[in-house]
Amino acid sequence: MVGDGDSSTHSAVVESKPYGEDCIPNKLECIGHVQKRVGSRLRRLKNSNKGRKLSDGKGLSGKGRLTDGKIDVLPNYYGLAIRENLDDVNKMANAIQASLLHVASTDENPQHHLCPKGNDIFQDLSKPELLNKCTHGLTQNANECLNGQIWDRCPKTTYVEQETVALATNLAVLKFNDGDISFLKIFEDLDISPGLFTCKGADDCDKARIKL
Repeated sequence: MVGDGDSSTHSAVVESKPYGEDCIPNKLECIGHVQKRVGSRLRRLKNSNKGRKLSDGKGLSGKGRLTDGKIDVLPNYYGLAIRENLDDVNKMANAIQASLLHVASTDENPQHHLCPKGNDIFQDLSKPELLNKCTHGLTQNANECLNGQIWDRCPKTTYVEQETVALATNLAVLKFNDGDISFLKIFEDLDISPGLFTCKGADDCDKARIKL
């Protein structure tokens, strides 16, 4: 189960046990959301140190320092370091640290160690316990998100009536929440007995979804 850092949904799924006692989904981290943490934390660091002088008498931000432009670039490097090293968490962590040093380097000081707190952020966000949850290479938005389920049934490029949109939304919510097996319950409510292959197909789809 790919999440965005909020554990409430995962806790609710674990508690409800929709797939039975023996199938408890693991919580993975959405790479996109983890990537955004870099920018968020660096911006907080920059704002909380306004007016503060470093050991060289200069501020944290400004030319050759932690600028908004560098903050915009670093999350992309962080995400790239993860996606290019999905098979090795240690390489992933090393690539993350390397991206920080690369951006921080100058001609006068290739290592640029004047921003130790910024380095702490990258050390924190390159811990194995976090990166191990990113080795799937997925993002929450691409992992059967509800919007995607709706547009699969009702493409935005084709005009349809409101009733069609409502039907597509209802079917998407059913699949998103309970999987294809939920459609069998609709058949039963309509006094339609689903056949063997229909039941097997729904079960296979749900099992494939769990593996993702």
